[in-house]
Amino acid sequence: MSPLFSILTLAFTFFACSAIYTIMYRRRLAKANEIQASDKPMLDDISYIQDMQHLSGTVGFLVWQQYDILLATHPYDWLTMVDWASYIEAEDLDSLDSLRIASPGEGEVELVHIYNQNKVGLKDFDRLKEEQGSLSIAGHSRALNDSVKIVWYNQLRIVRIFTQINNETLIRRYAETLIRRTFGTPDAMKLAKNQHAPNPDM
Repeated sequence: MSPLFSILTLAFTFFACSAIYTIMYRRRLAKANEIQASDKPMLDDISYIQDMQHLSGTVGFLVWQQYDILLATHPYDWLTMVDWASYIEAEDLDSLDSLRIASPGEGEVELVHIYNQNKVGLKDFDRLKEEQGSLSIAGHSRALNDSVKIVWYNQLRIVRIFTQINNETLIRRYAETLIRRTFGTPDAMKLAKNQHAPNPDM
């Protein structure tokens, strides 16, 4: 048996074991999150979430979950988007790993390196003074104990959440907390009653 064959065999075995471990770890984490999500009491209030769509996709070895949340309210504006992002950065993210803006017909622009150098806060960040089509932030969520990316779209009612967590109930709780701004309060990570209002126009 040649040394090269032995090295390739060891490398293959290592990557296979790593992949299996990652899959098993994710399954255990998803199960724990599901149990945690089912233990929370409900809010005595109507939900701000009208609907939620769940998609998934793979990037390399990682499976990402996409949750599109339709809000039961009027379309939000740019100032509201920046205010929301500022709240999430302060109350839930350990650090800001990504900060992106985009306008219709243009690609996303990554601003996190410039922002981290300025250290002025999102509301006072010059690059966010001019209205854009979308705004996204990403980092490690303390509430979810996992990576999360949140995207807002100007003049729409949709909030998009990306994470590796495959648990619709838990993400619905997270979204409800985000919308109500109740991180760090007794109402954090609680569901509200289902929204029965008729669908307003997009």
